[in-house]
Amino acid sequence: MSDEIDAPAAICSNCGAALHGRFCWACGQEAKPLDPPVRHFAHEFATEFLDIDGKQIRSLRRLVFSPGFLTREYVEGRRIGWLTPLKLYLLTSVAAFAMFAIAGSDAGLKVAIQTNAQDETGFRALGYANGAELAAAINAARETWLPRVMFVLVPIFGWLVSLARRGAHRRYPAHLVFALHVHAAWFAVRAVSTAVEQLLPRAAEPGVDFLVFVYTFVYLVLALVGAYGGSRLRALRDAILLGFVYWVVLIAGTGAVILAAVLGPALVHRLAAALHSRGL
Repeated sequence: MSDEIDAPAAICSNCGAALHGRFCWACGQEAKPLDPPVRHFAHEFATEFLDIDGKQIRSLRRLVFSPGFLTREYVEGRRIGWLTPLKLYLLTSVAAFAMFAIAGSDAGLKVAIQTNAQDETGFRALGYANGAELAAAINAARETWLPRVMFVLVPIFGWLVSLARRGAHRRYPAHLVFALHVHAAWFAVRAVSTAVEQLLPRAAEPGVDFLVFVYTFVYLVLALVGAYGGSRLRALRDAILLGFVYWVVLIAGTGAVILAAVLGPALVHRLAAALHSRGL
C-alpha cells in the first residue's frame, strides 16, 4: 500500500471511508497517488482512455462552465465521478475537427495566395500547376496535420504552465492534466461555435469568432485560479504570457509541418532528377 497511496492515505480521497485494500469498499474508487509519477500517469491513461461511459455529459458540463474544477478534483483524488482528462480531450478534439471538416472551416488559420500569370513558372517549380492547386495542397496539409500539431502542443503547454506555476509544487503530470482540461474546453466550445456559425449569416462569423477568443482567454484565467489558487491578477498575467508563447509555438509548428508537406512534391521531383542524372 505504501507504493500506491500517498501518506497518510488511511482514507479514501473520494468519500473519506477507511481503506482496507486497493479499492475503496464504500465508493469503489481505486487508491492512487494524488501527485503521481509519470510512470503511474502513463499507465492510467493507457488502460482507461478507450472507455467512455455515462459520465460524459456531467463531465462536459463541468469542463465548460467550471474552469479548473475538474483539474482540482483530479489532483485531490476525487476522480471516479468524472471522465479522465485524456478521454475528455479525445472526445472534444474529435468533435471539433469533425465540425471543421463538415463546415469547411479553416480553424482560425487562414492561408491566402494571390497570384498572377507570371507566377505559373514558380508554381511549376514547386510541383504544382497553378496557385489554386498549391492552395488546395496547403488546405489539405492543414486539415491533416493541425490535429497532430495540437496533440503535440498539449504537453508543451503543460510544461509552460509548470514553469509559470512552479510554486504549486506539483509534478509535471498534474500540469499535463490541466493542459488537457483546458484544451478540451477550448475544443468543445469551438465545435459548438462552428456548428452555430452554419446557422447564421456569414457576416456574423467574425463576431462569433471574437466571442470564442474572449471565452478561451477568460477560461484560461479562471482555470488557473480554480486549479492553482492565487489571485486573478496573477492568473491574468500568467494567461497573457502563456497565451502569447503558446500562439507563437502553434503558428511556428503548424507553419513548419504545412511547409514540409507543401514542398514535398518539389523535393521528391528534385531527388528523382538527381538520381536520374547519376543513372540510378
